[in-house]
Amino acid sequence: MSAPSPRAILLVRYSALGDVVLATSLLAPLKERFPEARLEWVTDPAFVPLLHGLPELAAVHALHRDVPERALQLRDQLKGRFDVVVDLQNKVRSAVVARAAAPVRLVFRRRSPGQAVLSLVGKDQILQRAHATRLYAEVLAPLGVTGPGPLRIHLSPRARALAADALGKARAPLVAIAPGARWATKRWPAQAFARVADALAAEGAAIVLAGGPGDREALEAVRAAMRAPVAADLSPLPLDALAAALARVDLLVANDSGPVHLAAAVGTPSVAVFGPTSPVRWGPPAPSRVVALGISCAPCSNHGGHVCPRGHHRCLADLEPRAVLEAARELLA
Repeated sequence: MSAPSPRAILLVRYSALGDVVLATSLLAPLKERFPEARLEWVTDPAFVPLLHGLPELAAVHALHRDVPERALQLRDQLKGRFDVVVDLQNKVRSAVVARAAAPVRLVFRRRSPGQAVLSLVGKDQILQRAHATRLYAEVLAPLGVTGPGPLRIHLSPRARALAADALGKARAPLVAIAPGARWATKRWPAQAFARVADALAAEGAAIVLAGGPGDREALEAVRAAMRAPVAADLSPLPLDALAAALARVDLLVANDSGPVHLAAAVGTPSVAVFGPTSPVRWGPPAPSRVVALGISCAPCSNHGGHVCPRGHHRCLADLEPRAVLEAARELLA
């Protein structure tokens, strides 16, 4: 992109949790490239606490997608205030805001128009040529940014205090179990999580359940299948406090889901169980481990789905707890 350098840059990514956290990898390289530029972000209200307070961001704006009038108000509020918009969402609502906010719009395009049509009939091409952070960084090539930086989230004093209260006097090593995921095909069976938790508890670990309100059924299924006691339940915590609690545990065992990326952002290693999605694109960084069965039909989806397209769900149904347990032991050691 030719001079002059942008003085104000708006980033737009409002869903889902993992994508938003991964997109924070653009903040450090943008600030390094344009140290004087003002950076702002548009995201879902639920994710504002994770971004508000980061030193690279001058402001964070909430996009209320369920109230169209609020989205239009935000469009009018941000109109003409920026030189460049980095639209990592590439949806109708993000385009409405982005096109009003700046004359230059850099867009993350996961599919070509032809691929978008094929996805409507269940033939979505799997994007796994690079990690999600690198794919996002490619959007910034016109600005002279060549690669992603570290993941960043803000943990407020309030979030840290809530996390400390929730964990109480639980003794280390603390292992968080997060059995939830937005899509059913990404969820490893609750009984398998329980077997891993019981084995680690027998070896001296304190087991903590982690997730959000939408994970209640999965969390209760794991609790019911476990023999070992649960040292703490983090699911009632607000999202930023959950992140602060993950910063205090020694290990997270989870599906390919938002908590894995939260853990990566706060420096906690994880064992991530993968089935229908690509570890190349979504896997956590070292020293975290990915455990996957590696069958020929996986990955079969970019984000997961409600049912296995082949009807057997072997990628997770056949994945034995032994492999996950071994990875957890290695990281705890």
